[in-house]
Amino acid sequence: MQDGNNNFQIFFVLGAPGSGKGTQIKLLAEKLGFFHFVSSKMGKEYITSHDDMETKKQKERYENGFLWDSNWILKIIKEKTEELIKNSGEHKGIIYDGSPRMLLEAKELLNFLAEKVGKKNIKVIEIDVDENELRSRIKNRLLVEKRIDDKVEIFETRIKEYKKETLPALEFLKNNISHIKINGNQSVEAVYKEIMQKLRLTQCESC
Repeated sequence: MQDGNNNFQIFFVLGAPGSGKGTQIKLLAEKLGFFHFVSSKMGKEYITSHDDMETKKQKERYENGFLWDSNWILKIIKEKTEELIKNSGEHKGIIYDGSPRMLLEAKELLNFLAEKVGKKNIKVIEIDVDENELRSRIKNRLLVEKRIDDKVEIFETRIKEYKKETLPALEFLKNNISHIKINGNQSVEAVYKEIMQKLRLTQCESC
């Protein structure tokens, strides 16, 4: 797929742990006919099917709230992305859930995708949520779901990792591709509505 193709689209959706990005990505993927690319799912599937020392190391990192090493997860992401683009008739685009999470990933993935679909067809959607709101959501989720990765201490590690590693990646993308910032403190319905409205505006600007 050559640069300038105006059919296949790529969206990155980034936000802190607890921002609700997974819910919004699912809604957008269904509405737009995009492949919902869950990086954590791809990584976990790789872990369950491989038993080498490096993969064991990544499994331990993830279980303790740390991000996977960039080179390891990038290899998995690129392989799956290549497959999806080759079979692009099945989807109108890809919407990434959990990628990129580090600056190196952002640079390499953007260069990789720009060669495939053209930079103008790639957007980043930032879901911005107040930190106090994030903590409140996680505490409420703990009461209901008892999810291991939402234990308070792991959540705090994930927040620190997000600030240290993912925010620089987000800043890089904002400076290099079309960027949409969303108020994530709203209800699920209101966040989704704002995303759709701003997507339509950016699409019209590029008409």
